[in-house]
Amino acid sequence: MGGHLWWYVEPYEPEVAAVLQRLRQREFQAGRYSPVIPVPAFPVTAHSPAPGPDHDSIDDALEAADAQGTRTILDVPGLAGSDDDWGMKPLDRETLLDLFGTTRPVLAQVQGSDRLTESLDRGQSLYVVAYEAGQPAYLYFTGYSYD
Repeated sequence: MGGHLWWYVEPYEPEVAAVLQRLRQREFQAGRYSPVIPVPAFPVTAHSPAPGPDHDSIDDALEAADAQGTRTILDVPGLAGSDDDWGMKPLDRETLLDLFGTTRPVLAQVQGSDRLTESLDRGQSLYVVAYEAGQPAYLYFTGYSYD
């Protein structure tokens, strides 16, 4: 079985790590992760199922999900500190230019890109800052599950 693609769009804040952790907590509390929901549906909306967590913590959920992972952002512990670290990485300048022709893509460009996740292997993730009227407006988080 191949990895499952997941993605989330959040309002932009300069502290990306804080947004990521809040998002992880929100999705955990909603119970939108495997094994609670075996294959969570994306995009997450106000109408998405929210059965609540079946575990005491994100770590317990990760342990229960085993090698397949949760198929969600819960699998990402935080931002990568360097290119060699495991964790979520920002899309680099060269790739932004290659994919979008700009370092300031709008959300529609990011969401509409068929190539954005081509370079990701199972278990990897990235984020893109999307712009509106030339200003940062959204954080787009995406990645692949392990299975």
